[in-house]
Amino acid sequence: MTNKKVGVRERTSYLIEEKLIVVKYAQINGRNAAARHFNLNAPMIGRWIKKSDDWEKENKKKKYIGSGKKAFYSKAEDKLYKWIIEQRKKGLAVNYTIVKLQMYKILNEPTIQRLYPVGDDEFQGTLSWIQSFMKRFDLSLRRRTKISQKLPEDTDEKLENFKHFIIRLRSQYNFDLNSIYNMDETPIWFDMAGNMTINNKGDKTVHIHTTDGSKYSAICIFKGKQLPRGEVIPKGVIC
Repeated sequence: MTNKKVGVRERTSYLIEEKLIVVKYAQINGRNAAARHFNLNAPMIGRWIKKSDDWEKENKKKKYIGSGKKAFYSKAEDKLYKWIIEQRKKGLAVNYTIVKLQMYKILNEPTIQRLYPVGDDEFQGTLSWIQSFMKRFDLSLRRRTKISQKLPEDTDEKLENFKHFIIRLRSQYNFDLNSIYNMDETPIWFDMAGNMTINNKGDKTVHIHTTDGSKYSAICIFKGKQLPRGEVIPKGVIC
């Protein structure tokens, strides 16, 4: 046995691990020898020996690093983690609801269903599962540190081309500058970027994009609640 010395301390309390070292030494070499070796009080070592069985039981009950409840769908969770990382690389926010929906989607994939035949039926997607999943993959719920919209690389070129396009139209049709006007606009939120996202722990910058740059068709919003009698809604118009 290695004769590891506990050493003299000014305080009167010792760690259980240190006490057990002294107890094992005393069981082999005797209580008085342990007292001389560790420069401790012999009666105190005697009390430690009597309590050592309880300390051993407590140590066996302690969990080791990485122990605890294991994942039921480890392969599916691996895919989920990779998906989350891909979303974060794009700057997209990932919340609890999105994670649960994506997990359901993964469990319905043919390759995953072969591993977990009843996974999509048994999976609950509870808050407890999300917290355990995030702990297993070292994830945390983070507040954004920066919000931005990623512009296309050729933004400047497109702006310049649009300016020349307007100039050509004015020259072609010869309309006056006072014929150019700005229509009244009503601000509407089409994309509300969240403040929180699931992200890797330790990242100093948590980036969230507002949109992906997609362009949609023009939308006209008409005031009114009822359609005039006999009026037919044109095809393609959404009410």
